[in-house]
Amino acid sequence: MNIGLVGSTNVGKSTLFNRLIGQFRAIVTDIPGTTRDIIQHETLIDDIGKVMFFDSPGLFDFKEEEVLIKQIIDHSDLILFVIDDSVGITAKEQHIYSYIIEKHKKSKTILIVNKIDIKHKEKDYDLAVNEYYALGFEHVLGISAKKQKNLVEVKDLIIKILNVALLKDMPKEGEVEALPARDENDNRIHMAIIGKPNAGKSTLLNTLMKKTVSKVESIPGTTRDYIIGEFSMERKKYVVYDTAGIRKKWDIHGIEKIAFDKTLEMLKFKRPIVLFLVDGVEGISHRDMTLIEEINNLALPMILCVNKIDLLDAKQQKMLIAKTAAVMDFAKYIQVFPISAKTKKGIKEIFEVLGKIKKEAEKRIDTSQLNDCIGKEFISRPPRFPRNKTCKILYITQIDINAPTFIAFVNHKERANFAFKRRLENTIRKFFGFMGTPIVIRFKERKDSRLKNKEQEQEIDKEPQETRRK
Repeated sequence: MNIGLVGSTNVGKSTLFNRLIGQFRAIVTDIPGTTRDIIQHETLIDDIGKVMFFDSPGLFDFKEEEVLIKQIIDHSDLILFVIDDSVGITAKEQHIYSYIIEKHKKSKTILIVNKIDIKHKEKDYDLAVNEYYALGFEHVLGISAKKQKNLVEVKDLIIKILNVALLKDMPKEGEVEALPARDENDNRIHMAIIGKPNAGKSTLLNTLMKKTVSKVESIPGTTRDYIIGEFSMERKKYVVYDTAGIRKKWDIHGIEKIAFDKTLEMLKFKRPIVLFLVDGVEGISHRDMTLIEEINNLALPMILCVNKIDLLDAKQQKMLIAKTAAVMDFAKYIQVFPISAKTKKGIKEIFEVLGKIKKEAEKRIDTSQLNDCIGKEFISRPPRFPRNKTCKILYITQIDINAPTFIAFVNHKERANFAFKRRLENTIRKFFGFMGTPIVIRFKERKDSRLKNKEQEQEIDKEPQETRRK
């Protein structure tokens, strides 16, 4: 079941959206146009089951906003048409109303008269909404989403209408009810599109989804909240997150700061494969490298996508890829793909490796095999250390997947320097791959049992002979 919230700019859709799903999902401010893309969230409703809520954007250019509003109306089983009582019905509301009538969805619409507390007392709410019945909607409710007034009535009415719809869809006596589809969510491939503002992230999302999900402009900072899309390709299911363009931390304030923090929490929780977009016309910048390092700190699998190659000739493309590969020498496991989100060039090649990277990130290595391979490699070509500063691996084991995490027990933890760690990582990759996936290695100190026995023998030798005779 899909429930869509539509309405004009700054009527309180996002506040109501957050109240209905029971969490802070859409960014809420008094600034008109805060929500600039379709936001969706799946939740459970008693007696109904899984329901997907959609919050429409409030854009200054209504022509662009209308495209996304119509999309929500087309795909919603129930529409919450939100208007601001303090403003009344404007030209925008008239356009939305006309489209609802055109699609024959009046009976599937609840007219929500929000901010009714501004002009009326609570006891007068029912009387105040009477004038709105003139629009012909059967269900009209006056509420205050901000002050949580009459929200229980909204939820009850949603359940009542959806229950009626479900009863209509139930098989009649003698009919065979179809079995529910098998839940394959665990097999979905999650990916997040990340990069600087105006790198082409929203264009790539719309290309993947084959429809307009995210608003596209040449103005940096158009996307302010992460957008979620879901699609299938060649029998595989994908979930894609289009994130807000990430600028320098000291340049992020207000709404952007909230959006950045939410994106960071999503990355930590969902742990998607990152499609890092670089503007091919500008080339990989210092800020791009800083962002890549930040994502590396989260140990997320990554693919580097050099976008907008349709604007470059063959020679420029070749030079760009060579330069990008050179600066990415510190993380050779990250594959570089030249693409054009606009023309779809190179997109197919990305999908050929996404499934492989997911498997690599979830791979677990047998402990005995791991120790055997590393032991042989370090014996045949021992790592170099300063005199009397040797660090020896006594035992190593993998303790986690996605990100693959290893604990190496060594004789001297403080001697496990950067070069030693890099050598160990390269050895693991040499034998076990982990393509496109960062590896986390932690060191823990533990004395060699043979050295421990020698120390015990030396202690015994130091004891007086009389003590030993006793």
